[in-house]
Amino acid sequence: MPAPLLWRHRLTAGAWIVAGYTLAGVAASLLRQGRPPALAALLWTIAAGAVAAAAFEPLGRRLPLPPARRFLVLFTILYALTTLSNAVEAVLFVRGVSTMILLTGALLAAGGAVLATGWRRLPAAAAVPRPLRTALATRPWWSWTGRTLVTALLWVPVYLGFAAADAPFMHSYYTRAGTTFTIPDERIIALAEVLRGLLHAVLLGGLAAMLGPPRRRAWAWLTLTLATGNGWIPLAQRADWPLYVRAANGLEITGSAAVFAGLVVLLLSARPRPSRGAGHRWAIIGRDAADPAPPPPAPGP
Repeated sequence: MPAPLLWRHRLTAGAWIVAGYTLAGVAASLLRQGRPPALAALLWTIAAGAVAAAAFEPLGRRLPLPPARRFLVLFTILYALTTLSNAVEAVLFVRGVSTMILLTGALLAAGGAVLATGWRRLPAAAAVPRPLRTALATRPWWSWTGRTLVTALLWVPVYLGFAAADAPFMHSYYTRAGTTFTIPDERIIALAEVLRGLLHAVLLGGLAAMLGPPRRRAWAWLTLTLATGNGWIPLAQRADWPLYVRAANGLEITGSAAVFAGLVVLLLSARPRPSRGAGHRWAIIGRDAADPAPPPPAPGP
């Protein structure tokens, strides 16, 4: 496809994602508040849709899956990161959180995922059959279980380290705004963050299985996915937060996403196959493990 036509196609796809996310945001506001969002909130919803389009439209193009499965993967990632993971923190630190956020979050995730899917079928040569199952077959179940639990536990120091840098901004804002901000027992925070770490590890490990090698590219996509889904999309919609609070929170989440994505690439990788020479590539969960073995040499005369 010529470059101008390719960029026009991508911009059109991004515009549709923004439109879908915005319509879902209006529906979520009607469901939650009984009225459309105010103009400022609507503009920030459009901005959040643009962030979602910038990250998840190219991600959707890289998933070697049929359209229906691609939608399911994108919806799961968006809903888990933008809603479920952030809901844990909301319940921990803010009183009076409504359970309606679970439903409105599903609407927003569907609005972004259904158009990011693209609904185009890949050529047979580009599809990877059952990439996750192929990756899991490279290690025994107990190895994957142990690696996943270790990765989930490592999320806790990563999160706490970056959150400590962001805490002064958040505490200052909540104190001046008069909003109820609670700090629960440290053991409760640690347990909740282990659960978030488990959610993130399973999501990113599964996504790495579908993206394939090389590991540097996988790390970049995992970082972008976690930082955008868990941070920049929800933060763009927080019209009640000043920009400096959103920026500080976004940088905190981006830093923790980069470190944690590196841990996922390091620990949740498919077992590398024996080297085939200089052309051998390190096998991240997925595509290298799915490559067929080379055919045996033809017998001599």
